[in-house]
Amino acid sequence: MRKIHIGVISPYEAMLPLIDELKEEQSDLLIVAEVGDLERGVELARRMEQNGADILISRGGTSKMIREAVSLPVVDIHISGYDLLRSIMLATGHSDDQKALVGFPNITLGAASIISLLEIDMKVVTILDASEVEPILLELKKEGYSTVLGDVVTSNSAARLGMNGLLIQSGQESILESLDEARQSFKSLQKSQQVLRVLRELLNDSKQDVLLLTDDGQILFENWTAFKKLPVTEEELATLKQQVLETNEQTIKIIEDAKIPFRITAKIIEDRDGKITSFNFKRLSKASAKSTVVRIEHLVQLPSLVAASTEMTGIKNLIEEPAAAGDTLVLIGQPGTGKTSVARYLHTFHQKNGLFVHVKMDVAPSSLDDIEFLPNSTLLLEFSKSPNLNHTHKIQELMERLEKNTVQLIYSLPALPSSFEEELDLQEALKIQLPPLVNRQEDIEYLVRQFLTEFHQTLGTRPIKVRDDAMQELKRYNWPGNLNELKAYVKKLAILEKEYVIEKETLDQVPFTAEFQQGNPLSLDKNDTLKEIEKKIIEQVLREEDFNQTKAANRLGINRATLWRKLKN
Repeated sequence: MRKIHIGVISPYEAMLPLIDELKEEQSDLLIVAEVGDLERGVELARRMEQNGADILISRGGTSKMIREAVSLPVVDIHISGYDLLRSIMLATGHSDDQKALVGFPNITLGAASIISLLEIDMKVVTILDASEVEPILLELKKEGYSTVLGDVVTSNSAARLGMNGLLIQSGQESILESLDEARQSFKSLQKSQQVLRVLRELLNDSKQDVLLLTDDGQILFENWTAFKKLPVTEEELATLKQQVLETNEQTIKIIEDAKIPFRITAKIIEDRDGKITSFNFKRLSKASAKSTVVRIEHLVQLPSLVAASTEMTGIKNLIEEPAAAGDTLVLIGQPGTGKTSVARYLHTFHQKNGLFVHVKMDVAPSSLDDIEFLPNSTLLLEFSKSPNLNHTHKIQELMERLEKNTVQLIYSLPALPSSFEEELDLQEALKIQLPPLVNRQEDIEYLVRQFLTEFHQTLGTRPIKVRDDAMQELKRYNWPGNLNELKAYVKKLAILEKEYVIEKETLDQVPFTAEFQQGNPLSLDKNDTLKEIEKKIIEQVLREEDFNQTKAANRLGINRATLWRKLKN
């Protein structure tokens, strides 16, 4: 019997590793998973439908939009009590700021019980419609709340408003439940789906691009072969539909002003449930993408800036002053001390609506000539070593353009040479010395929690907490690589740890230094079982590949999901 073809559209990236891990256990399912939220999710769903999916799975608002756009059955991934508990515990350990959970009743009822039972200081707000999200978040922001926990719509809205939006993620048990529901739905709809697939195959064979609209303008069916999506605007389509309905005759329209001209044939199909308007599209370029060596972003979410230590508290207070948002700023510090994070925080905190442009001057100083700056932007010039005369000339040429466009210039340097300071008149610029991590002992615990939250959100890693004795070990280490080294190390721990809490034993398996890359031999005990030997080999290869799961899996001749499962067992 053939496998059931299931398309999973995840609204966020971190769900994919969980799905990859579950794939091999579902011998009767062929699972294809991609990431796409809202409109992007609908686009992916349509593509999966064209590629032969039997049933689709998604979550929240994306699931609702997909259900309205495709003819396949759509199963929801529900948020379980375990999902709520994990997310709430992560949010409480993230920082000491005021937190709120905003969501529909299916989320808030269970969340309120958990929060009350555990005596957690977190406000719970229930909404009945997505349109309520933004006004409620604005009110919460006025009241001093900066961290908001919720679904994709809530976390994205919080990010747009400059708040810290944390996403409630679905765990393995919720995904498994949706897969079981998909099985049952498939069995009941298998025959009608077979008819639909055969019809689509016939249309593809004859190169037919077809769109069917109901009387009220809803998409009943669509099939694209020559076009990736609808090649006209919704307004143009509505005008043509009205024309056909009024004349009740087949209408042909030629579109000549497109890159490749095409023809639309529209007609009315009488159905017992109402009139259907049929559109057939017939073609009578692929656009090239450009890339740049400069990183240009439109920042919306306020990044977290840990400042529990005295020095970082002072720096945070300083850059939050209105004057710091306009003057030229010089950030000085060792590599990895967080200079870029400070610049990004300053840009977002002061709600600059321009772009954040980050140029690595050691690599691409000439690229400054090609940048078009929008007003109220920030330009970060990063130097990993001392600037030279060529850098100075490039920056001097740039000054006039920046002044006209109200662009703040920020320098990031390991040290400020006096010659560079004089050449660019930086004597009166605001200068901030970023402390090394060894001088920020109070920040380490918050940084570790922040990194764990980030990896949970982006990679789907399991740990949400570090045991006290393990945290003390992390604080005792000097961290010569500063934040970069700490973050890389926490990432390794998060990947390796199989439980929700990182124990000191996990630290013992991952040396602080890179000595394991110098050829340390694999230590095997004569009493080791085959399974224990296999696990030691996998962990050794992971260390040698700096905990890059893809590279380790390739060396071992297995896929990433199998590697992840063997580590957990």
